[in-house]
Amino acid sequence: MRVLSMFGVVYLHTAAGALRHPENAAVWHFSNLITALATTAVPLFFMLSGALLLSRPETADPGVVLKKRLPKILLPLLAWSGLIILLTARGDPAGAASLLGNLLHNPVVVPYWFLYALVPMYLLAPLLKKMADGLTPVLWRYLLGLWFVLVLGLHTLRAFLPEGFWRTALTEHGSFNLIFLGGYLGYFLLGAALERMEHLPSRRALWAAAGVLYILIAAGTAWRTDSSGVYDETFKSYLNLFAALLSVVLFLLARSYLSQRESGRVLTYFSGISFGVYLAHPKAINLMQHLWYVLLHDTVDTIPDQVLLYLAVLAGCVLGVSIAASIPVVCYLLTGQRFSAARRESSLLALFRPAQNRNN
Repeated sequence: MRVLSMFGVVYLHTAAGALRHPENAAVWHFSNLITALATTAVPLFFMLSGALLLSRPETADPGVVLKKRLPKILLPLLAWSGLIILLTARGDPAGAASLLGNLLHNPVVVPYWFLYALVPMYLLAPLLKKMADGLTPVLWRYLLGLWFVLVLGLHTLRAFLPEGFWRTALTEHGSFNLIFLGGYLGYFLLGAALERMEHLPSRRALWAAAGVLYILIAAGTAWRTDSSGVYDETFKSYLNLFAALLSVVLFLLARSYLSQRESGRVLTYFSGISFGVYLAHPKAINLMQHLWYVLLHDTVDTIPDQVLLYLAVLAGCVLGVSIAASIPVVCYLLTGQRFSAARRESSLLALFRPAQNRNN
């Protein structure tokens, strides 16, 4: 799930430009069809974090979270942010100073907003762990029901109402809402709840639900975009019921098929570098787009162009992060992994080492 989410989030940002130019119909519809599925990448990242962190007994110890868990995401975030600020300073010192001065409340690149939401969740994890372990099934349903109805439900409903009385009437006061951490804390807890489920729906029901939700998101996005003339992300919004429900279904499908299986060397490798790829991909997209224009003197305006650009970005990120994971001095700062683990699982040496020597 982590690997597929990594692939999805890189595509989301590679296709962002094409989706905002609906006049190129073929590329737009292709991008829309892929991003209708890839939009679950970020919710799944939150859900996986909650499922894994809140299932570990040591999470109840604040010392473990502050000393071992939190630095794995906070230090790489600061390292990559600092690297981007330094690169910006070469051509725009004033812009770099602005990025640095605003760092606490504004990420240096838009995709890093995810980590600004995830860090507080890690800080709250010991409390959430104790809460999660003490909740009965009834209280789990009550907690998630509040989130689905009063956060996702209201957000979805307001998106379909015209400006005026009803949209205003359904906008709650800032002190009277349950939108904690931007509403994304619900995904963190949802992952923990789904991980605890003992009886899963049938695979046939899950596949049917996934198909219906996918078609609804893709078709709804096309309809809203065609009606307004500008790209409309209502159906793909992370705080919308459609994307949330599709994320739930995909999470349960993964549990149904994969929870009792070994991941294997290749998936373990990609899973290990996924966080580094997430951090690297915004600058990689900018770099590849620049190289594309310099070398080809053209824009990315066909489906093969977009696919090739995506694969180039992904390959560049994978190679760069794998190299970083192979260097002791920078491994932890750029990938969030300790070098001892990266050497076994996600460095270039780990990928090509003979299977019998992997644990040596």
